Amino acid sequence: MAREIVFDYDYLVRLEESSRKLESDSKQRLELLLKAQREVDTYLEQLNMDHPTGWAIPPQEEQVSVQAGPDQAGPDQAQSGLNKGQGPLPIQENAVSIDVALRDFSRIGEEMEREGHPGHMAMVPGNSTAPAAVGDFLAASFNPYPHHVASCWRAVKMQQQIVQWAGQLFGYPRTCAGNLTSGGTVATMVAMATARDTKVPQSKDYSRSVLYISELTHDGVAKCLNTLGMREAVVRKVPVDDQYGMDVNILRKFIQDDLKDDLLPFLVVATVGTTDAGSADPVPAVRAVATQYNMWLHVDACYGGFFALCNSARHLFEGVETADSISVDPHKGLYAPFGTGLVLVRDGILLRKSNTRKHGNYMQHQNNNPEDWNPEDLTFEQSSHFRAPRIWLPLQVFGVSTFRDALQEKLELAKYLYLRLKCQPRLYVVKPVLSIVLFRLAAMTDSANHALLKKITADGRFFITITTVKGVQYLRACIFCFRTHRQDMDVFINKVMNAVAEMGLPEDEFCHAG
Repeated sequence: MAREIVFDYDYLVRLEESSRKLESDSKQRLELLLKAQREVDTYLEQLNMDHPTGWAIPPQEEQVSVQAGPDQAGPDQAQSGLNKGQGPLPIQENAVSIDVALRDFSRIGEEMEREGHPGHMAMVPGNSTAPAAVGDFLAASFNPYPHHVASCWRAVKMQQQIVQWAGQLFGYPRTCAGNLTSGGTVATMVAMATARDTKVPQSKDYSRSVLYISELTHDGVAKCLNTLGMREAVVRKVPVDDQYGMDVNILRKFIQDDLKDDLLPFLVVATVGTTDAGSADPVPAVRAVATQYNMWLHVDACYGGFFALCNSARHLFEGVETADSISVDPHKGLYAPFGTGLVLVRDGILLRKSNTRKHGNYMQHQNNNPEDWNPEDLTFEQSSHFRAPRIWLPLQVFGVSTFRDALQEKLELAKYLYLRLKCQPRLYVVKPVLSIVLFRLAAMTDSANHALLKKITADGRFFITITTVKGVQYLRACIFCFRTHRQDMDVFINKVMNAVAEMGLPEDEFCHAG
């Protein structure tokens, strides 16, 4: 027997009174914004050489071990090995004031790698401009559904404008298509899914499919295979040559051997701007091999992509226009907030074929015009943040030329660092391709270079890391933050040279440069 519906008018009134707290007026919004802006200003004013990057190698006595191993630790347990103190305010039934919440949130600034700091030269530092933050605020406030023209035509067109602008930058035809994603790995995954559906249409062949990457390809590429249901596919890591680019002769040999073993070469990934060394694979030669064996060519330009704006780096992008797909990160080269990737597929029809959505019954009113290229049909995402304003607004406010100049400045700073270090005794320095400079103590052990790293980063004003390329360990400086300028590099160079001097190494009359 069905239960009778009981309605309580007074209860509904009480619920309305409570739920109306979610509706703010202009005075309340302004108060929230001003208070939040004060916290932002306090943080941003610390992004200079008078304050640390937020990271330093901790003294041995301050390091703590995590009791549970990585396989046993829960998601709420810190696994970094460092004691980070109390976590954020707990989620609870009763509200706290905005002042209390903001004060607690602002502790993030005290317990993070400050990637916008001019001394942060580890990984590929993320940055965010003020117009990008305002773009996010506008997107969240207007909150359009950005994946279908019927929901918001202008939001869709703004995204398509950015995609087409990026496509033209890389030499793609107007028939290309793409989408904004949450980052480079997702952009790569969307491209790889299109490659899979085009080159390996039957799942029974996944286990004999082969992906070819270089030994310096970003680790996110191989990770995508698992998410795409191709965990059993074969991954070949091709060695790099002396210029740290993929060795195409070895690539071809790998493919020929795999064909003899009845395997199915379907995808090769070339990188323009490796995250280890900033090097570029020879895209035209890789394209020729991919064409010869009917393979999909994807170009990973997540770090290096927007250096295509700079005339001095254009030669590195020769042949990229022939790639079947490209991934690039606006949250790197366009200084957008984290969570901003972009995927491009040269033949947009293939991307659409791989992702087209069939609407549920509850959306029968949603008229689909075959002429509309809705973002929801160009990615697996069906709901996402409206990402376009965080790119579009800075491009409008600053103009493309400002980003070009900022990126060119980083290329020049890399040259500057290289030239200043290369003739200094005891240092071997690798000639930079983009904005990453590798260096090490010449003819010294890895432990000596780790000691040098520790001295350079001890006071926290600079954050660099160590990487291994072709079996050799190097200290790695990635000059990418838009706040990093020549004066900062002078401080860094002095820091390096003083650290070398403090190690008491014998003088070497030769200069070491690669």
